[in-house]
Amino acid sequence: MQQETTLSKVASHAPVVAEHGADHAEQHADHLKMASFTYSIENSKMAMWLFLASEMFLFSVLIIAYIIARYAHPEEHAQLNVPLTSINTFILLLSSFSVVWALSGVQTGNQTRLLRGLAGVIGLGSLFFLLMMYEYSELSHHGITLAHPFGMAFYALTGLHGAHVLIGLVWAVYVFNRAFNGVYTKDNYWGVEFWGLYWHFVDVVWIFIFTVVYLL
Repeated sequence: MQQETTLSKVASHAPVVAEHGADHAEQHADHLKMASFTYSIENSKMAMWLFLASEMFLFSVLIIAYIIARYAHPEEHAQLNVPLTSINTFILLLSSFSVVWALSGVQTGNQTRLLRGLAGVIGLGSLFFLLMMYEYSELSHHGITLAHPFGMAFYALTGLHGAHVLIGLVWAVYVFNRAFNGVYTKDNYWGVEFWGLYWHFVDVVWIFIFTVVYLL
């Protein structure tokens, strides 16, 4: 009789033990998944910073080449439209604030702010790019073309930055589409942050370019 009672207790506790074991296994799997996700983010950040460092080196070389051409041809430098580019610089800086606004929106679960911030970046970035193309058109009418050393140095430097802006805009449209479909949440917004790192880099580089090319 006592043996039957013991067997009955063991049988009654077996489902509980199995359930606890399953819960523990599930928690362990969730922990591994979170650790893997965190590790992936850290690797992505490192890759992005290495990429941006290599890009900064490339821009530095082009800035040095421009400085040499600028002092060799001061008369062509005088044709640059400083007021227009100053406005354009302000527009690009506003886009960075829009990135911060969008990121703070997704971090607090405010999807409307996220979408509006991304839309602001797309609008402001597009305006910056169009004004840059307008300046190129005006400069070509003044004879500043790729056929001259100054023009080659100027267009190589600012054109490379313009290409980065264009890439950032295409990327922003992709992020906006994912945000519109509810992919990003306050617990999962790495895609927005990752793109934001790139866009801030584009803005910081332009500040250096604007200072060297238009103000010095």
